[in-house]
Amino acid sequence: MTGLGGDLRQRLRSSARLVALVRGLRGFVLGPPPARPPARTATLEDRVRESIDVDFVADDGLTPRLNLLIPTLDDRRAFAGVRSAIELFEAIGAHAPKRRIVSVAPMRPAVDTFGEYRSTAPDAPADGSVAQIVSLGGVSGARLAIGPRDVFVATFWTTAQLAQQIIDWQDATFGAAARSFGYVIQDFEPGFYPWSAQWLLARATYGDPERTIAFFNTSLLQQYFHAQGLHFAHEHAFEPRLWPPLRRAAHGGSARERRIVIYGRPSTPRNAFPLMVDGLRNWVERYPQAGTWSLVSVGQTHPRVELGGGMALESLGKLDLESYAELLRTSMIGLSMMVSPHPSFPPLEMAHLGMRVITNRFEGRDLASWHENIESLDAIGPSGIADALADLCDRLSADPGLGDRARPLRPDLLADTPQYPFAELAASLLGVHRGVAS
Repeated sequence: MTGLGGDLRQRLRSSARLVALVRGLRGFVLGPPPARPPARTATLEDRVRESIDVDFVADDGLTPRLNLLIPTLDDRRAFAGVRSAIELFEAIGAHAPKRRIVSVAPMRPAVDTFGEYRSTAPDAPADGSVAQIVSLGGVSGARLAIGPRDVFVATFWTTAQLAQQIIDWQDATFGAAARSFGYVIQDFEPGFYPWSAQWLLARATYGDPERTIAFFNTSLLQQYFHAQGLHFAHEHAFEPRLWPPLRRAAHGGSARERRIVIYGRPSTPRNAFPLMVDGLRNWVERYPQAGTWSLVSVGQTHPRVELGGGMALESLGKLDLESYAELLRTSMIGLSMMVSPHPSFPPLEMAHLGMRVITNRFEGRDLASWHENIESLDAIGPSGIADALADLCDRLSADPGLGDRARPLRPDLLADTPQYPFAELAASLLGVHRGVAS
């Protein structure tokens, strides 16, 4: 019987007409088969989306002009690094006959917030204006007017890449080019990416040491570069300063609430937002008095994060400096992480405004040596964060003024000395100093 059944099945399979008949009967009885899900296709990255695509237009202006290449002036997207770059540019530009700010992205806020800067089209020839501002509009193929005496200061690896391309174009077009370009280095930017094309390109912008005048945001970052074997022909470092609204708030007393402030930017991996949230959940689960504290996040708007036990992390988003200062001087505890060699300003700002702060070490960075209010964790996992938070909550519940009595251990943030004492020398090295012969 088994042999007969096997022979019948074989005959059915060998006949196309019988197979079709069987399938039709099956479909009639069982109905049509379920639809197949659409095939998934991976997104093909066929270009490096961060690279800036610009066409250059020759300009016959012969007056030296200092240019700042900056990704954005949009106050919704610009953080402390943009403000630092503009301040440094202004200090150097004070010694130059002409200045121009080039924003890669569309400009916001309105250009009149930049004082004397006059808005012009990016491909317009130089005119008599001392200070111009242009936007490339964030579009591919924008046109930018370049003269033989234009000199550039870059502020991010993509703008450093652009500056290097401009110098090569100047040399090919005019038979001469700027001797060097300025590079405001505010972090080790290859670390913003996994090993990738972006990592390679960001790292490559450090590979032209003879033409690069490096302006390091802190000597600590400069030391990290040196430890990586990266040096430049000319280097300068500047140390952080508290912004004026924060400086004013640092000298005023105020009642403090049982509030924990998290500097949280979920879209910025180096701020370790998921790790901090895991630490908060661990703290809520293990600390019996957690419900007597409130938790808020600043830096970037994000959805409410449930932490368990009826508690949640509420996002205040990106605050203006006055609102940020008011929050810090009325809160007790700060939690802020930075996975990079940059010192990270939020823990320093929180500490100087009287908050006790939990942060992390990174390589040679230990902010506990900068202020008595800062604790750099040895146990960096969620339980280590939870233990440190519980300890601070107990101590501040017993002594709410603990943070206000702590002292800074370095004078940098409150110093009144010039922040950019090298500005005039930098103008000379770049070849735009008014005293340099044209």
